[in-house]
Amino acid sequence: MARKYEFQPDKPRVSLLSKLYLTQHQRRVLLKWSLYALLLIVLSLLQDVVFCQLRLFGATIELIPCAIFLICFIEGAESGGTFALVGSAIYVFSGTAAGPYSMILITFIAVFVCIFRQGYLQPGFAAIMLCTVFSVVLYEVAVFVVGLLLGLTIPARLIGFAITAGFSCLVAPVLYPIALFIGSIGGETWKE
Repeated sequence: MARKYEFQPDKPRVSLLSKLYLTQHQRRVLLKWSLYALLLIVLSLLQDVVFCQLRLFGATIELIPCAIFLICFIEGAESGGTFALVGSAIYVFSGTAAGPYSMILITFIAVFVCIFRQGYLQPGFAAIMLCTVFSVVLYEVAVFVVGLLLGLTIPARLIGFAITAGFSCLVAPVLYPIALFIGSIGGETWKE
């Protein structure tokens, strides 16, 4: 004898994000920015645990500002500028930044160089690398000048700041494919 109610529909899948009523595009954008944040956390751990042990003429590598500049140039001035502000604030509050003025320096340099890149340079690897290298060098020079004005450093330390900028510029091409892959998640808004 067959049961009257033999067929039962599948139970609805309930995920962590299903209660937020996000569209598929919004979920991808949330994933993209979460992966960017995770990338900054991993780079911060690498910088603070591994690369702080390696010193050449008293200089180490600055991974976080380099990654913030790179992500800002990949994302554009609007969303990249917001990311630069939030990322640099987290960088300052982590205690590894040169000082609280680093947040202002990173954000302004990232936004103004990104606006210049969008207005005058063709999009691509060369433009992003050129702007990242310029921004890292400008950031290190600005940190040196502010430190000099505040009496936190001496003029002889300029070589250390230049070496730090050089190390950071060497890391940018390695970070580029990772940041570009993460930036491709979510697609364009108009395609949805």
